[in-house]
Parts: sequence; C-alpha cells; structure tokens
Amino acid sequence: MTDPRALLGAVLVITAAAWATPADIPAEQAPGVVILSPYRSLVGANARPRLLPHAGVDIAAPAGTSVLAAADGTVILLIDYEPGCGIGVVLSHPAFRRWTAYCHLTRTLVGSGQTVSRGEPIGLSGTSGNSASIPHVHLELCTRACASHRDGDLGGTQNPLAVVVGCYDPTRIYPADRFVLTWPVPCRAGTVDASR
Repeated sequence: MTDPRALLGAVLVITAAAWATPADIPAEQAPGVVILSPYRSLVGANARPRLLPHAGVDIAAPAGTSVLAAADGTVILLIDYEPGCGIGVVLSHPAFRRWTAYCHLTRTLVGSGQTVSRGEPIGLSGTSGNSASIPHVHLELCTRACASHRDGDLGGTQNPLAVVVGCYDPTRIYPADRFVLTWPVPCRAGTVDASR
C-alpha cells in the first residue's frame, strides 16, 4: 500500500500471537500449556487491547489448578492486591539475582520466608485481581524486586519464556550455573490439585 489515507476509518485487529517473537516461545512447547498473553503484549488474557505493555506472561489454567514454583527459591512476599496481581506469591532466586511473581491465584499454599523447590505447589490458580475474570497464572520474571515497577514499565523485568526449559520433571537435573524456569502449571491440560 502506498497511500496511508487508505487506512482512514479502518479497524486494526492485533492478536496476542502477533506480538510473540521466536524468543517468546520456548523450544519445548508443553502439552496443555496455552499462552494467553505473551511478554510485551498489548493484548490481555481476554484477547482485548491492553493500555500498557505486559510485564509478564499469562498462562491459561483452570481455576483450582496447582501453580508450581518455576525454580527453587524463597517466598519473600505474599500479595493480596485486588486492583492488580490479586492473590499472589513472589519468590526470590538470590544466586541469580532474579525474582518470579505468580498472580491471580485463588489462594496461596506457602508462607512468607518458606523455601520452595522447583515444581512444588505454591498456590491454586484463579481469577483474583485484574485478571479480566479469565482463570490464568500471570508469571513475571524480574531483575529487581517484582513489586518495584509500575504497570507497563518493563525496565525491571525480562521475558520469562526466554528461560523456560519445559515441563517440570522430578527426575531431571536442572542447570546450577544458569537460571532456568519450568512451566508454573502442570503440562497436562485440566490437571487440578486434588488436595483441596
């Protein structure tokens, strides 16, 4: 198209997938893992436009699904902030100077100061906070404490999908020399925590 006036009055529809780059999608796409809104996306989990870039990744998870620690860490913050994260957990990973946040939970299963292992349930998915009433887990990877940035400010965050190495596998040995994450939800669709 050579004449930009041809777009006058047109409606532009941008899907969440349009904002994904190859680095946004891990090499091992896991069965049952659905990305609703990738990092930097201007489309929310509900497929509607966002006003600010997304500082994390929204992963579909039926309400009540176990949310798993994506790496070994320590619980440094339990969140209850209805206008944003809702019910959530922030883990510290001090050896790598990284933090992960897990938002929109129904409830947490851990306490502040608790040490958790990769794959350990830390909460149950839900629709708390600014979740657009879509059950999902918001996973955020921060280079400084996750609560230290404003919505839309990507300065203290990085794309979590760039370091996801796949589904949690208790028989696998994960690298100790570099920071990697596993999916924070069970890889089989519809897996729900039976201990509720």
